[in-house]
Amino acid sequence: MGRWGEVAQMAKMTKSQIVAHVAEKTGLSRRQVASVFQTVAELAIKELGKKGPGEFAILPGYVKAKVRTRAAVPAGKWINPFTKKEEVRKARPAKRVVRLSANKALKDAIS
Repeated sequence: MGRWGEVAQMAKMTKSQIVAHVAEKTGLSRRQVASVFQTVAELAIKELGKKGPGEFAILPGYVKAKVRTRAAVPAGKWINPFTKKEEVRKARPAKRVVRLSANKALKDAIS
């Protein structure tokens, strides 16, 4: 079995499956759990938005989201390494992107 063999065999959980699992484990109703997830999503949007601090712990102690600014790329010519032909690249403005990072607890849990 390869490095990712175990992960490849597991099916990805859907949102409704996650809500059902959390509801079962906590004793809350599915509607209450969905409301909690919705509130966390709204808070993340507020914190990561233009007026927010740009950092948010999605799962405190496990996953953190940060807003970073991707640098602008000027227009210019470049050589495609696959075709060896010169191509023209369009300019791309700088933009804000969200980066997720796993904290030590999550890294240790999956290694």
